[in-house]
Amino acid sequence: MDIRHHHTKISASELANLWTQYVNDSLARCMFRHFLHHVQDPDITQVLEYAFELTERHLQKVEEFLTSEGYPVPKGFTDKDVTVDAPPLFTDTYIIVYLHIMAIHGLTRYAGAIGNVIREDQRKYFIGVMTETLELYDRSTKVLTHKGIISKPPSFNNHQKVEFIKKQNFLTGWLGKRRPISAVEISGTFLNLQKTMVKTVLELGFSQVAKSREVRNYMERARQLCNDHYKVLSSMLTEDNLHVPRTFETEVTDSTTPPFSDKLMLFHITALLSSAIGYYGEAMSISQRRDLAASYAKMIAEVGLLAEDGMNLLIENEWMEQPPLATDHSDLAKNK
Repeated sequence: MDIRHHHTKISASELANLWTQYVNDSLARCMFRHFLHHVQDPDITQVLEYAFELTERHLQKVEEFLTSEGYPVPKGFTDKDVTVDAPPLFTDTYIIVYLHIMAIHGLTRYAGAIGNVIREDQRKYFIGVMTETLELYDRSTKVLTHKGIISKPPSFNNHQKVEFIKKQNFLTGWLGKRRPISAVEISGTFLNLQKTMVKTVLELGFSQVAKSREVRNYMERARQLCNDHYKVLSSMLTEDNLHVPRTFETEVTDSTTPPFSDKLMLFHITALLSSAIGYYGEAMSISQRRDLAASYAKMIAEVGLLAEDGMNLLIENEWMEQPPLATDHSDLAKNK
């Protein structure tokens, strides 16, 4: 049987993966360029250089894919969005924490991308990207552990038994005595605490350097909400005498010179807030105590409204790049 190979157009999902990666990596490249200009710790520098090399490679490869398919390359973020030699806004300690959390974001995003790619070159590309991001996660975690920066999740005693749930009150959490939080629930809570902490530090730094009053006010609103959510998430652990991760607000310098454009900073925070909806949703789905699930539902609603306000501010300033859209055939018919 003679099977002839033919070129298959990339699907809308594959186009979305490439478009989104280009925009996000162009932002990361700006962040990393500024960090590289100031970083001093040699161990952190090595991880940062690796992360920067990945963004450069990804941007080049995505540009090749889109150009070969006849699609325009997004503008994303450029050298105009970063002032490399502006005074440092964050310390080396925060840089490695930031890299660690951004690697987790990348792993989540690329796992989702791999789930909806069909064409062979796209499959191989995103599997390779996932492998590279895993390496970045491993390298950043190794440095964080070696330097004693990372906060490890709580541990349980090992006097556990194999038991099956016999009563419905395992799910309750509103009235009376609640059961202790489970290991499954802690996994979601601790990760969200770490991610919220990283956003809070970014918002603090960005609020003191943003040029626009509207962007500064938005950063303050976002920081207040993240602080509120950190308290809610912390209470889920401290109730059972479990520790929470350390915070890093002291790793913001006193610089008021913006290293990044207002467009980049606002987009970055809005994107992180939007992604928090997914992470909260995942934690909510594995929370079997009703009060925990209800807390996540409330936080999802709050962060969703704030992310929408950020999107509106981006649109008002014409900073929001439009993703590829499906053909509007009815509009074409009207204008014929």
